[in-house]
Amino acid sequence: MRESFSSYPQTHYPRFEGQLRQAMTELTNLEAQVAQYMMLNLGDLSFETGASLANKVGVSEVTVSRLLRRLGYEGMRGLKRELQSELSGQEPVDESSALKETAAQPFADVMELEYKALRGVFQQCATPSWDRLIATIATAERVYVTGFQTVRGIAEDCARRLALARSDVRFVSAHDGMLAEWLETSDGEKDSASDCLIMIDVVPYAREAPILADFCNQTGRRLVIISDELCYWAKDYTDLIVHARSRSGLFLESTVGITAALNIMVHSVAELDAKKTEARLDHWKAMARNLNVF
Repeated sequence: MRESFSSYPQTHYPRFEGQLRQAMTELTNLEAQVAQYMMLNLGDLSFETGASLANKVGVSEVTVSRLLRRLGYEGMRGLKRELQSELSGQEPVDESSALKETAAQPFADVMELEYKALRGVFQQCATPSWDRLIATIATAERVYVTGFQTVRGIAEDCARRLALARSDVRFVSAHDGMLAEWLETSDGEKDSASDCLIMIDVVPYAREAPILADFCNQTGRRLVIISDELCYWAKDYTDLIVHARSRSGLFLESTVGITAALNIMVHSVAELDAKKTEARLDHWKAMARNLNVF
């Protein structure tokens, strides 16, 4: 989907982007991972080799070569010639040299990649896709948030924050509760079509993530997916997706971009009805004072 990817690259290559989007449905899973990475890192492809690209995506160099042949290019050299022909005088976005100078080694490169992750998220927040995502969450009767493995804590935190902006928000764990939250009454009083699930997942993706996404589709629940740059499968279940860069050279994949996306999401939902949000906050503060929490 255009809105999900177009804001990432600093330089646009319309012909090549079109080829990738057109071929995506016919690619193998591994080839799709490479294509997804290319789509989200177009500005860096001129510096890559087949080996370096394979290493960053986590596939074999043969997979990269096979994808390039499928697209009609003779290796990375042929692709680079195509990208060069598409530049048409476009100037890449100027990077802030001041930020580079202020970062102490050895984390200057990490800082630059984290900065790119944040910029990518903020750019996606200016797209029509983002507006539809926020409207979906805001208008749902009930919102559930789920996350797996290393990002489960982020998902739980998101559910608590979002609950301050709107009512009927719950964290759900498919394994822990066996989806008891989604049980309907015998008379069908609970309408699943009015539900929205926000799913947060990163590499290595949880086995139950696509299963739960498919269940949402089957039951008519609306689905929002917040994931990393390699999540090629999200588009099979929803078009309400935020991709945040996660690879910054740290020991574990970074969650800076995903956390930023969730924070902006909560703010955007709250901002849709500022008066109602203020009333909720006043009520919450009153209850917190009564509990002597603060």
